[in-house]
Amino acid sequence: MRSTNFARFMPSLLQVERHLLTAALFCFCWIQAHSQTPCEAGFAGVFPCDRMTMLSSMSNADLNGTGANDVWGWTDPETGVEYALVGERQGLAVVDLSDPTAPFLAAFMPTQTTSSTWRDMKVYADYVYVVSEANGHGLQVLDLSQLRDLTEFPATLDPTTWLDTFSDAHNVVIDEDSGLLYAVGTNLAGGGIVAFDLSDPLSPVLVGDYSEAGYAHDAQGVLYNGPDTDFVGKSIIFGANANKLAILDATDPSDIATVSITNYDYSYTHQCWLTEDHKYLLLGDELDEQNQGMNTRTLVFDVQDLSNPVLLGEHFSELSAIDHNQYVVGDLLFQANYTAGLRMLSLTDISAGELTEIGYFDVDPTTNAAQFSGSWSTYPYFASGAVVVTSVEGGIYVVRPKFMDVEVVNPSICQGEDLVVFIEVLSGLSPPFALSIPDPPAGANVENFQWDLDGPSSFVFTVTGLTEWTGNHTLTVQLESPLNQVSESFGFSLEPGTIWYADGDGDGYGNAAATTLACAQPDGYTSDATDCDDTSPMVYPGAPGTEQGVDNNCDGFITGNEEAGCPGDFNFDGAISVADLLLYLGEFGCEQNCTADFDSDGVVNITDLLGFLSVFGEGCPN
Repeated sequence: MRSTNFARFMPSLLQVERHLLTAALFCFCWIQAHSQTPCEAGFAGVFPCDRMTMLSSMSNADLNGTGANDVWGWTDPETGVEYALVGERQGLAVVDLSDPTAPFLAAFMPTQTTSSTWRDMKVYADYVYVVSEANGHGLQVLDLSQLRDLTEFPATLDPTTWLDTFSDAHNVVIDEDSGLLYAVGTNLAGGGIVAFDLSDPLSPVLVGDYSEAGYAHDAQGVLYNGPDTDFVGKSIIFGANANKLAILDATDPSDIATVSITNYDYSYTHQCWLTEDHKYLLLGDELDEQNQGMNTRTLVFDVQDLSNPVLLGEHFSELSAIDHNQYVVGDLLFQANYTAGLRMLSLTDISAGELTEIGYFDVDPTTNAAQFSGSWSTYPYFASGAVVVTSVEGGIYVVRPKFMDVEVVNPSICQGEDLVVFIEVLSGLSPPFALSIPDPPAGANVENFQWDLDGPSSFVFTVTGLTEWTGNHTLTVQLESPLNQVSESFGFSLEPGTIWYADGDGDGYGNAAATTLACAQPDGYTSDATDCDDTSPMVYPGAPGTEQGVDNNCDGFITGNEEAGCPGDFNFDGAISVADLLLYLGEFGCEQNCTADFDSDGVVNITDLLGFLSVFGEGCPN
């Protein structure tokens, strides 16, 4: 059973740098992959969507093929690079997802014989096992560790090992915990289960088969850890056997035994997958929509008693598309539903037999009809959160589901200003939720952040103390629920800002000792720091003299008409007269560079009149 507590990788720095450098040299070939497109107003570009961001896409031609089918994934445990393993009619395409917004074809392994619509692959350790319905194809085994040493892309790779134990197969299944591989739908055992031991991954050994339940279309093999104590620790197969659910005990793969066979109405059993607690099973039927005229149907079985599975409920989509492959990640079910594309459903109410669709990415905007075109399969297990979905006609799409809406209120701020962020935790995961910011800015403080939530909710938090950062930055908010860990990243930019100087007297010149840092000019501040007296609007560099014994022009000297003259002689005619009174009245209310400012307080008002009247009629000294 695949765990959703995704492993964190510790890559070799040298290998990562070499890999990324080499990859970068070839990324220009796939410039169309740089196409990250958010889902806005129900569309990501031309593709209908909800809560899915399209990170990139690659056509079948980009993948060296003419029609995509299944997909699986592998993460290099040494470098941490994620790879999509994509089935094409002509072979296996290996796609490098080190940058999911710019994927590229790293390698291609051609089909063993002829092309085929059907190709399937699964991974065990560092090896991928590939089957096809092409006659004589057998089992291809490719050592994926060689990908980290590639220097030319795309490389053409031969199988590391090839087995011809069977001619062809519809599907391949691997129980990673038990180290068992099951080929299904082969030319052996009536199309049932053919089991191989993977103790030596490059030399699979045929150890048994099973045919009692008839043709096996697909299956899931697990080391059982569910509530049925009779089978805990045993290797159990959950088989989609054409018209029935077959549960088998493969603990002794040389003698696979039937645990139970369950039938249901309108059946062509295509594929099934367990919930992570092994209590429930989701089953898809491939022909009910087309043959019965019903909408997309997913059957929910209670399998807490493996000997007696119970059909708990049926989920019907609003669309009529055919369901194909589906996989569980914690509380989530990812379905590839042909013309309806990738659908994301919540399993929070599965105990009642109910599913809730919470997101989708439709690879075929033209139709949702019950026909065999569109999304074949999906792989939702990458630790990065990227999900790959195939399209028979379109190749692959790399998307990222959304579980939090994050809006930066002020994405461009000035150094020293506060970053304000709005977060809404969306529905679909089981509470409680633990939120965190894994790598907060050095020296910064996070305020009003909700570290724990009891359910979907929204809040606003701020990041303060951003005094040492400049340039573009990214922050990540991480959410952990009992079964899932998800994250959402957002970007913001910090400008270094400008030093502004307080202009206390409003003359346009500031005080060098009174500063603030801001990107835009604040009220009451100026960019000029050359005022020598910020309390008087009559004093600034280049100001005319006021004959009041003041260094008006800030040159460090009191000269010329700066020397004390005759207060009240506003027109400088040597007498304090009616002419000066008229000049005063004409400037009454003046607030800048005022000639009749008797008391030099920066404004002509009644106090200047009182001062003027005290000397009215006097003459000026010679």
